Amino acid sequence: MPINKLTSGVKLNHPLRMDIHQVTQGKKSDYANQVHGVNKLLDGFGVGISKQSAQGVIGNVQKVETGAMSEITAHLREAKGFGRDAFESFSTGQVKQGAVEAFGSALNTAGAAFKSTFTPTPAEKLGNDPW
Repeated sequence: MPINKLTSGVKLNHPLRMDIHQVTQGKKSDYANQVHGVNKLLDGFGVGISKQSAQGVIGNVQKVETGAMSEITAHLREAKGFGRDAFESFSTGQVKQGAVEAFGSALNTAGAAFKSTFTPTPAEKLGNDPW
């Protein structure tokens, strides 16, 4: 696969992964930094991403960075999107792609569960102690 673009010395093979890279570069949230690292790793292994999932990830990063979406919600939305992609990949015989997407769905679900153990709820942010 040909190299698509060159940005800040980073070469990515998949055009949609380059779009994600550009959106996540230099962001402050844990979520954006996690997306940034995983995106580069998956591109290096030649794993693509669907247009719908790429757009979802980009939207999630933008919303998390502005405070319009929690990181937990972003992880859960990714889990849903990658689960959908895995189903589509498996149903068309793309086993490697489907396996990576299924793993990504599970990883994002676990990430949301873990993050929920220490992230305050909206009520807690207003000073309502659950205990």
